[in-house]
Amino acid sequence: MRELDYIKYLRGFGDRPKEVLVGIGDDAAVVKWPREDLCVLTTDMLLDGTHFRLRGGRRGLVGAGLSSPQRICLWHDLRLPAATITDVGRKAITCNISDVAAMGCRATLALVAISFPTLTKMSFARRLFQAMRETALEYGVYIVGGDTISGKGPLCICVTLLGRAEGLRPVTRSGAKPGDAIMVTGRLGGSILGKHLSFEPRMNEALYLNKNYQLHSMIDISDGLSLDLGHIMEESSVGAVLYEKDIPIAEDARRLSKKTGLSPLHHALTDGEDYELLFTLNPREAERLLKDDTLKVPITLIGHIRKEKGLFLQSPEGKLSRIRPEGYEHR
Repeated sequence: MRELDYIKYLRGFGDRPKEVLVGIGDDAAVVKWPREDLCVLTTDMLLDGTHFRLRGGRRGLVGAGLSSPQRICLWHDLRLPAATITDVGRKAITCNISDVAAMGCRATLALVAISFPTLTKMSFARRLFQAMRETALEYGVYIVGGDTISGKGPLCICVTLLGRAEGLRPVTRSGAKPGDAIMVTGRLGGSILGKHLSFEPRMNEALYLNKNYQLHSMIDISDGLSLDLGHIMEESSVGAVLYEKDIPIAEDARRLSKKTGLSPLHHALTDGEDYELLFTLNPREAERLLKDDTLKVPITLIGHIRKEKGLFLQSPEGKLSRIRPEGYEHR
């Protein structure tokens, strides 16, 4: 694959919103940002073998075996389920959108840098970009530039995403207060059975919450409920209690439990890559939110923030047990 041919192919799409004055093809994109609005920036890197495993291995890079359905591998096999190039392109965009959503902001523009293995075919590179472009446009995001190289290493994709606060206050991890309710969207655990590739970033939900409720802190669950809550605890200098009986457990966590021997609760607490929103707010605001039927995704109150440090699990009988924040670590 020749880089100049690929760039020419990318320029052919012509996706450009009105605020982008210069897009793909120049040394840098030029953007006219609305006055007084805040810009939110995030970047995430996906590496073959760490964040995904292409179906067909290296053969997939030269056009073979990309359309078969995903196979399921056991969590404790330490092997990722095989993914299609469409899966990979989609995830490269959505995991970044989820980061912007975690700030309660709107994703808008993206820069994409890709390192292709040597001998990658143009057809493969095109399918990857098409998946990324289609996913981005689905969420109102435009790819306005980036870089491509090739080398001896595995496929590596790095996406940098720009977001707008739209006059809102970005929600950070550091604002949790003692007494806050801890809430979460969706259901948790078992993402390795498919959700880690097919999740929907909660951007619209995050924007709605930020516009209509006084959120104190927020994060997306990429590393695992307990570990990501640990990030909020550390940044806010607080502790937390989770209510065992109220943690929303996904059916995939129950299915995975039968294969791993670990409890569904363990998977809900530690699996990661659910990409749900985890946030804290005043109990009165939480009570109001629980009565709000505007959002289609379920929202559950799962615990509270406390002044004393440490993470605790409260049993249905009220007994507190200290637990260690655990989750997925990228290696």
